[in-house]
Amino acid sequence: MSQKDKMQNSVALRLKGIIAGIIGAGFFGFIPVFSKPVLSAGVSPTCLLFYRFAIASLIIAIMSGVRRESITLPKNCRKCMSLIAVLYCFSGGFLVWGFNFMSGGVTEVLHFTYPVWVMLILLIFFKEKIRISSAIAIIIAIVGIYCLGVLGGSDAFMPGANRVAGVVIVVTSGLVCGSYIVAINKSNARDLSSMRLSFWMLSLSAVIFLFVSLVSGTFQVISDIYLLGNLVGLALVATVLSNVFQVYSIKYIGSTQAAILGAVEPATGVVMCVILFDEVLNTPILIGIALIFVAVMIVVTRNK
Repeated sequence: MSQKDKMQNSVALRLKGIIAGIIGAGFFGFIPVFSKPVLSAGVSPTCLLFYRFAIASLIIAIMSGVRRESITLPKNCRKCMSLIAVLYCFSGGFLVWGFNFMSGGVTEVLHFTYPVWVMLILLIFFKEKIRISSAIAIIIAIVGIYCLGVLGGSDAFMPGANRVAGVVIVVTSGLVCGSYIVAINKSNARDLSSMRLSFWMLSLSAVIFLFVSLVSGTFQVISDIYLLGNLVGLALVATVLSNVFQVYSIKYIGSTQAAILGAVEPATGVVMCVILFDEVLNTPILIGIALIFVAVMIVVTRNK
């Protein structure tokens, strides 16, 4: 393969990684659409997360079987895969826990500190240089999400909630999320296919949340068709598709750029909540969406 062909192939893979990152983040934005009805029905967050990951694992197993793609986990990936699954669980668990302290918009703002954590982890532990364009894109994205969640939101905190505890919990979810993104990019798991990596990450997470919900006494058997429909939607759209696309993106454009593209998630969530739940769409929200679009465009056009 000539140098020109290698360059063209590299550009093509980067473009695919960017598109995958945007699509994956967009699918993540459907989390509140399917989660709100289930949580409103009294299902505990840990139980919801168990069903979400268990159904998602089953869907991936079926898809892999149809495609005749092996999902066997190589021995050299077992330790790093266990670590990734634990980080993924803590990130999702702390994020859902944060909804008990503050509004969804503010929670998204604090959770989106994870691109900053990705940069710091790469800088401190892997001695990687951070491009100025990446730092600028992260700042613009955070300002955009601040407009979405704080300026465009209603009351920031729940009545009587411990604000300090809420902030610590959600920022921790961002830190763990950043760690999980870096772990995928810097471990042997990077060599796994998106489907195989997602299957083991989600199935191990399902086992962890089943254990937690059983020990805490919050496990519920759900038989209501409407709730099951929402859980299947949460598993398929906001878990399987989102994770497969995100993992693919991380592998081909790196942790920092994939994290920045994650800003599409809260923007999608806000738009869907406006459409489906009649939530307010005001000027700060529109400005926030525009700023997120600018941040994404910086990532897309950085290397023409």
